[in-house]
Amino acid sequence: MDFGDNHSMLHYNLIRKSVFSMKINYDLLNGKIHMNDLKLLLNPYNIDASFIPDNIQHYPVINSKLEVLHGEEKDRNFDYRVIVTNPSAISEIEEEKNAQINARMQQLIMNSSQSEEEFMQEAEKLNDYFQYSYQDKKEMQANFLLNHYVKELDVNHLFHAGFEDAYTVGEELYLIDIVGGEPHIEKLDPMKVRVIRSGYDHAIENADMIIIEDYWSPGRVIDTYYDQLTKKDIETIENAPDHMEGSYADAMDNIDPRYGFVPNLSLDWTAGDSYINPNSLFDEVADTSLLPYDINGNVRVLRVFWKSKRKIKKVKNYDPETGEEQFDFYDETYHCKPELGEEEKTYWINQAWGGTKIGSDIYVDMGPRPIQYNRMSNPSKCHFGIIGSIYAINGNKPFSLVDIMKPYAYLYDVIQDRLNKTLAKNMGKAIRLDFAKVPKGWTVDKWMYYLSSHGIAVENSYNEGDKGRATGVLAGSMNNATNGVIDASLGNEIQQYISLLEWISSKIGDLAGISRQREGQISNRETVGGVERATLQSAHSTEWLFYMHESVKKRVLECLLETAKICLKGRKKKFEYILPDGFKQIIDIDGDLFADCDFGIMVDNSYGSQRLSQNLESLAQAALQTQVLDFSTIMKIYSSMSLAEKQRTVELNERKNKEQQQQQFQQQMQMRQQELQQRAEAEKAKLDREYQMHQEKLENNLLVAQINSSAEKLRMSILNHDNDEANTIEREKMAEASRQFDAKLKLEEKKQEADVRIKEKQLDLKK
Repeated sequence: MDFGDNHSMLHYNLIRKSVFSMKINYDLLNGKIHMNDLKLLLNPYNIDASFIPDNIQHYPVINSKLEVLHGEEKDRNFDYRVIVTNPSAISEIEEEKNAQINARMQQLIMNSSQSEEEFMQEAEKLNDYFQYSYQDKKEMQANFLLNHYVKELDVNHLFHAGFEDAYTVGEELYLIDIVGGEPHIEKLDPMKVRVIRSGYDHAIENADMIIIEDYWSPGRVIDTYYDQLTKKDIETIENAPDHMEGSYADAMDNIDPRYGFVPNLSLDWTAGDSYINPNSLFDEVADTSLLPYDINGNVRVLRVFWKSKRKIKKVKNYDPETGEEQFDFYDETYHCKPELGEEEKTYWINQAWGGTKIGSDIYVDMGPRPIQYNRMSNPSKCHFGIIGSIYAINGNKPFSLVDIMKPYAYLYDVIQDRLNKTLAKNMGKAIRLDFAKVPKGWTVDKWMYYLSSHGIAVENSYNEGDKGRATGVLAGSMNNATNGVIDASLGNEIQQYISLLEWISSKIGDLAGISRQREGQISNRETVGGVERATLQSAHSTEWLFYMHESVKKRVLECLLETAKICLKGRKKKFEYILPDGFKQIIDIDGDLFADCDFGIMVDNSYGSQRLSQNLESLAQAALQTQVLDFSTIMKIYSSMSLAEKQRTVELNERKNKEQQQQQFQQQMQMRQQELQQRAEAEKAKLDREYQMHQEKLENNLLVAQINSSAEKLRMSILNHDNDEANTIEREKMAEASRQFDAKLKLEEKKQEADVRIKEKQLDLKK
């Protein structure tokens, strides 16, 4: 702990920016500039002259560019899912999935009441479930638990603040710890973190020693470490402001003169010379004042994390059933059992330690970290729960987005300062006034009143001079004293400065990769395709920043999940979880079962996914208008944070719509068939009625013909009963006519029957 305290003033790191450089960048965004950093632009030749300004006004021209990224990061979709990574748990998942598939398939096969089509539909649904929707119980619990802590701890807000550190100083840091038996996340200020022995690694968690220096209020110190502080410690912390008068003394009243030393650069000039900034800025290698208390009575809290060594044993044994080799890790107190076939091998592995130093001599919370963040595949790999990345190329120091824009931001301030001074010197057009022509008794104020109020420049050219050689001479005759107008305007110079400021603002956007189209500044002459292309190209320029930030978020969530495993071990966690559709569900997690697995975070944040998420609003509106998706599905899409879940929701809705359309089509076909059948039956009934009427007509005609024939025969017999031969001839004629009439009737009957058969065939064809 004392080693960390003595080295906390040193900030020499191979790939980290100095605290002084970080402070300059943060102040630049907060509206303050450091004149020493501005000398190269303000005084490039290092001239010692009075016209070089000591201070100028800062104009935050780069803030609007960065706020665009800030807003995009807030709206950017971070789609993650927890999966099991250790092989034993994966094998259990495979066995459970196979067992469920076999049981379900057996049920489908044994169900003889289903048709082949229904069987194929159920098999397809089963395949979709195990391909998309199936989740192991451990994975489901991990997803629910992680989403719960993300909302409870407001992790998205911390990520949002960490993104500011990323584009300002090129690094972001988070501390994951256990507070009150629950996981806790804290975003760290890069200016308060010292990293020792990290090599050229950009991942902060791989460092051998990390020191966090901060000043807390006495109340916060007591709230955090109340269970480890003695009564004397609390009195020392609360009485700290009593020692703020000057030097500091120990228990024997020995004064340490170092505590009275305050470097010049630690003074905050914006608040007056008497205010001491706890985060003192020396130079590239020193950045702390080592004062145990600041001038406001806050207590210096030094949290130190380091890696020590631990002895473990790797024991080999054999599975009694299969005879395969098995390896287990135990601590150094384990006694090997050779009689059972065990063999041991000793290793020295890393172990993360930590402690806190309060003020000058109070030590608390010292010992091994409660969670080592080991992996089953490598027990020596551990870290302190501090996750972070340095946004640098290879082994170089980070060159942040603010560093890229800073020279032009300084140039903008210099040009704006010159523009302000030019505006102050711009007098416009001035009138030359000859006092000899001012009417007698008039003052200059009276003359200016008539000029400004009435626009009249009053002159009296007959005034006589009253001094020297001009005594008695008329003013009007003095040709060298005529009035005129002096043009003192600096319009051209002002316009040049304004044009230069516009060029600088445009250049800043080009350097940062944030075009004016991306900011929403679209000209009326631009085409839709041109704006889209410019926005797309601008997004490519800053995609690296989002990619590295999302990598940090992924590692932080993995660390949070590992911390939750330790917190839940030996107990159960029960909480209410809000589902994406707005309903509440009570989740009960067995801590021991949950802690036995290694989990990983799977993230899909490709540019195509982000673009789909951004265009989802217009796509959803089009789908709603065309009735491809219903309103409830669109509500589910907007309430879900997972792009995969959104895609699955759309697929289910499309399948549901297709099934409904197919059912509607089948119902329409059935109704159409019923309608055709009814029409065919009606047509057949009509034909039957017509045929019956035709038959009745034929029978009536035949009866009439028979009656007429009988009457004719009777008449002929009466008229020609005397002439047998004539009667015979007539009878033969009548018989022949009767035969022809019968043949005609039979022909008509056959024709009617043929027509009926043809119509029946036509109806069958229509059916």
